[in-house]
Amino acid sequence: MEHNTNRLLLENMFIKVLSVEHIESTSIDFKNTVQSNVWIVVVHGDILLSINKQRHHITGFQMLHLTLHGSLSIKATTAARIYVIFYIGKIPHQDELLKALQQQASISRPISCYTLTNPWIVIEMVDNLYRQYEKQQMLGVQAYFHGLIARIFEEIEQQEYDNNKLQQALMYIERHLYHPITVQDVARYTQLSTQKLFTLFQLHFGHGPKKYIQEQQQQLAKNYLRKPNYQIKDIAKAMHFESEIYFSRIFKKWTGMTPSEFSEKSVSMKSDLSINNENHFHYNNIQLAQAKSFESRSNEQMLKKLATPFLLSLMLLLTACGNDTAQKAVKENNEPNTEKATTIVTDDVGREVEIPIKPERIVTDWYLGQVLALDVVPVGAVIANLDYAAFLKPYYKDGEITNIGTDGNVSLEKVVELKPDLIITWNKEDVEKYEKIAPTIVFSESAHQSAVEEVKAMGEYLGRQAEAETFVNDFEKRIKAAKEKIYSSIPEGATFTIFDLFEKNATIVANDSVSGGRALFQVLEMKPQEKVQELFETKESSGGRYEISYEVVGDYVGDYVFVINFFNKDGEFPPTWTNLDVVKNNETIELAPEYYFASDPLSALHQAEEMANTIVEVTK
Repeated sequence: MEHNTNRLLLENMFIKVLSVEHIESTSIDFKNTVQSNVWIVVVHGDILLSINKQRHHITGFQMLHLTLHGSLSIKATTAARIYVIFYIGKIPHQDELLKALQQQASISRPISCYTLTNPWIVIEMVDNLYRQYEKQQMLGVQAYFHGLIARIFEEIEQQEYDNNKLQQALMYIERHLYHPITVQDVARYTQLSTQKLFTLFQLHFGHGPKKYIQEQQQQLAKNYLRKPNYQIKDIAKAMHFESEIYFSRIFKKWTGMTPSEFSEKSVSMKSDLSINNENHFHYNNIQLAQAKSFESRSNEQMLKKLATPFLLSLMLLLTACGNDTAQKAVKENNEPNTEKATTIVTDDVGREVEIPIKPERIVTDWYLGQVLALDVVPVGAVIANLDYAAFLKPYYKDGEITNIGTDGNVSLEKVVELKPDLIITWNKEDVEKYEKIAPTIVFSESAHQSAVEEVKAMGEYLGRQAEAETFVNDFEKRIKAAKEKIYSSIPEGATFTIFDLFEKNATIVANDSVSGGRALFQVLEMKPQEKVQELFETKESSGGRYEISYEVVGDYVGDYVFVINFFNKDGEFPPTWTNLDVVKNNETIELAPEYYFASDPLSALHQAEEMANTIVEVTK
């Protein structure tokens, strides 16, 4: 394989990094005369690169390798971040084998481009390499560079492996469409875990293998319904539904139309779509023969041949989120409706949604604190958030909440397995995929005036108004006590600041932010330092913080200073920080990041009480 050739060549070459450039700006015009090899890492941006007047347009993350010498120009008119690494790579001792490899390797071409599926580790390694170069730690630069190259080709090899496995999975599904098949079958065939298989499908199709298989069945049903010579009951039987009624109900969920309506619409549009290899679903030769046999009206023979439980189980998975049996499907059709009572609500982005009056199996991709405040433990949530919202951990038992992934990368298959009756999300863009599993509402902190209002609103959505009222009463009582404790300990007019420290700059925590900002300034209503107040009133925060230079950090010091140091734990700080009186005298109040990177009402309550206690201790 080509990447093996690249790896072998690089492992045996003499390599030395000459220089490293880091360019991050809203407007870039970088020029250089290249006399060595170059790696260009475009982290983000819209870049126009020119090498010896050969122009290349690059958007988003890309890695380029250049062996072409001459004039290099990199331009960007929008925000961009790039690294340029100049290095030499020579074959020692005129090794003939390595010379032959050099002729074959893609990395020896004038220009090579590499796109990685998971670039973040590579970006971090490039950043560390540049930091070593800034300090002129050239041994560290060389070590990071060799590690970087190794990582790049590991990623490329993994991508090729994943692509091969995905193709195997697709071929298996195609060949076994008319046989009993599950996601576990596909995973066993490809020798992947079901989670890895889901990740591959999610990456390439935007959803898991289960939905992919179901989509093929939907397409097949549509193709048969477009043919006027097939009766709906025969199609339902061929596709292994227990009854025509059940098939009709599922088909309407797919398309918004009953099979009869879809068929009539197709006829009216004079659709003559045949079931062949030109359709979205591709059949092998055996399946083509089966389709032709079906079309030649040998329906009864074909129905018997297709009588497998595969499609029925798939459809039940779609609607019941579990491995229900055919008997259960019949029972559901014949028994009276025993579903929970529902109500229509308008969520925080104005959508009207029908949800259970009092949902019991709740999944949320963000608002864990708001739900726990109502004495409700969701069945699924983004558990990674709890690493920075540790005040929430006593409100549930280990194993009660299933981890559904990370923020922005939720496992839909895990959500399906939990059989939720309500999903609460922060992102309206995710509603379409969530509501195929369960009723979904969008909740937004910005839609509510305070922590108290958030809990009340969540109580309305979840039918827990009484629990919300109980929490609010307790919240207000405890916050009143915390305020009185503070006011009895500090002088009138005392001011406060929260610093979140980074290596190159300090930041001021915003008054509506995590990191204690909401708890201190909104819940406890403490007075910000004068220039901090000016930031709150005149500027928009970025990620809940205001970036300031260490050169002017002293201008923002309040009478009481809280500090979070998560991003530069082992780093050094400039004298403009270490020489501050409040720092020299050890009077800053440290906030533990694992408790303060959350601003939900429940976390804010505990943060406020802890802050009150520490303020009292400091004043003593």
